[in-house]
Amino acid sequence: MIFQNGFDAMIKVARNKSFTKAASELGVSGAAVSKQIKILEDRLQLVLFNRTTRVVTLTEAGEQLFETLNRSEEEVSSVLRKIVDGIERPTGRLKINAPMAFGERFLVDVIIDYAKKYPEVILDIDFDDKKINIIEEGYDLVIRIGKLDDSRLIAKRLCDFSATVCASPSYIEKYGYPSIPENLKNIPAIIYKNTTSALTLNYSHKKTKKEGTVNLSPAIYTNTVEVLLNSTLKGIGFCRIPDVFCDQFIKEGKLVKLLTDYSFVPERGIYAIYPDRRYLPMKVRLFIDDLSKNLRA
Repeated sequence: MIFQNGFDAMIKVARNKSFTKAASELGVSGAAVSKQIKILEDRLQLVLFNRTTRVVTLTEAGEQLFETLNRSEEEVSSVLRKIVDGIERPTGRLKINAPMAFGERFLVDVIIDYAKKYPEVILDIDFDDKKINIIEEGYDLVIRIGKLDDSRLIAKRLCDFSATVCASPSYIEKYGYPSIPENLKNIPAIIYKNTTSALTLNYSHKKTKKEGTVNLSPAIYTNTVEVLLNSTLKGIGFCRIPDVFCDQFIKEGKLVKLLTDYSFVPERGIYAIYPDRRYLPMKVRLFIDDLSKNLRA
């Protein structure tokens, strides 16, 4: 069978969930197994495995192919045609994760419209604010706000997502209006904890361009926008929160912008994150395109 060496390597890697163990069973080096898999993926125009330092998992296409490798050559060819068809048109399962508040506000209409346009795609949607491992948990696509932490993943910036440092009038009455970022150091903050720099605030003066960092004093840690917003409205602390969630409260006078002479960096954006840029399935590509158009509208 054509590609047989690659298929043999694929079977060993899939069963062992490890390139090192597969290499040991095949009596070759780990680099040789990686090369065989890479050649196979390039020839098939498919990504068969997602890899991290801790785990190796089959992609959806890899699982479909792996399940047929002990069958006839005709059956394998039939499955390959089906998989390749999925690259050229949207089919199969599309598993997506996004933050709760963002997903409920911005993704529901995109998801519904996508489902209407592409009925052959099964959408599997999770809205939550926990940290996830995109590869180990089997997601095709994750939507996130802010800086990408894992450089092994691919992140496409869809649009800007500006945020404001703000507090309630009662909070300002109690602690005073800060004139410089350093004034924030010893007063209570509401911290969104799903970032690597949750306890610091980096700033740049808009005119002088002076930069600096302030260490924050948390009153509440949270992974949800609802707690972040409501605890700030109640005067428990100040926070940095996306403009779309605080603009109306600022207009109503329930929140006040702080330190308007400063920019807070890095500027936040909305990112579509996925495991591998090679041979990106059409179902993923089309969803990213639809979401990007919707966010920029």
